[in-house]
Amino acid sequence: MSKRQRFLIATLVIFAGIILSRLGLGQFIQWRFRVIIFFITSLCVSIWAIRDEDFNGVEWLTLPILPTTFSLCGLLVFPLIPLSFGEGDSGLLLGTAFRILFLALIIVGYYASLLTSNIYNVAAVRTIQLLRVAHSIGFLVTIATALFGFLVIGSLHLSSLLNFLLVFILCLPLMFQAIWSISLESKVGESTRNYSLICAIILAQIAWVLSFWPVGSSILALFLTAIFYELIGIVQFHLGEKLNSKIVREFVLVAIIIFFLTFFTTQWGA
Repeated sequence: MSKRQRFLIATLVIFAGIILSRLGLGQFIQWRFRVIIFFITSLCVSIWAIRDEDFNGVEWLTLPILPTTFSLCGLLVFPLIPLSFGEGDSGLLLGTAFRILFLALIIVGYYASLLTSNIYNVAAVRTIQLLRVAHSIGFLVTIATALFGFLVIGSLHLSSLLNFLLVFILCLPLMFQAIWSISLESKVGESTRNYSLICAIILAQIAWVLSFWPVGSSILALFLTAIFYELIGIVQFHLGEKLNSKIVREFVLVAIIIFFLTFFTTQWGA
C-alpha cells in the first residue's frame, strides 16, 4: 500500500471519528471518553500513515504531534461553531454550510499535516526540494492548531491557574515539533528543548495574565495565537540563521500593535 493510500485512509478515519463523536452516533459514550478514544485513534492512524523504514528515533515523538494535535483541536472546537447565523431557515442553512466548510477544512488540514510530517521524515535522512514547502505548510497548520486550542481553552472560562496549565500543555508539543522541524536532528538538542520550554512558559504566563482581564474568549485566542506566531517565527528565523535587526523590528512592531488592539478592544467597564 502506497503512502498516498495510507494518508487517504487515515484521513477518512479521522473524518469518521469526528462524525461519530459529534453527530449523535456516539452519544452513548461520555464526551470525555469520546475525546480520549478519538485522540488515541488519531495518534495510531497518524503513526501508521507516515511510518516507513526511515521512521525511527526521535521521529516517533516529533512526527505524530502535528496531525494528532490538529485533528484533536479541530474536534474540540467544532461544537463552538454556532448552529445558526441569524433567525429563520436562512440562518440555519448558513450555519450548516459553515460547519460543513469547517469540517472540510479539518480534513484538508489533517491530510496536509500528514504530507508535511512525511516530508520531514524523508528530509531527516536526505535532502529534498519540498522541505521549504513543508515548512510553510507546517507553519500554517501549527498556527491553526494553536488558534483552535486557544479558542477551546478560552470558551471554558477556567481559572487563571488552569488556563496557565492548559496553554502550557498545548503549546509545548506544538513548539517542540515546529522548532525541531528546522534542524530535523536525530536526537533532541538542547536548543530545541530549551526554546520549546521557554516559549511554552511565556505563552502560559500571558494566558495567566489575560485571565484577569475582562477579555472575550475570541480576543484571548487571537491574542495568544498572534504571540504564538511571533515566538515561533523569531525562533525559526534564529535557528535558520536568518534573524536580523530588520526582522526583529518587524516582529516587535507587530507585537506592539497586537497589544494595543487587544487593550482597546477589552471591555474594561464590564
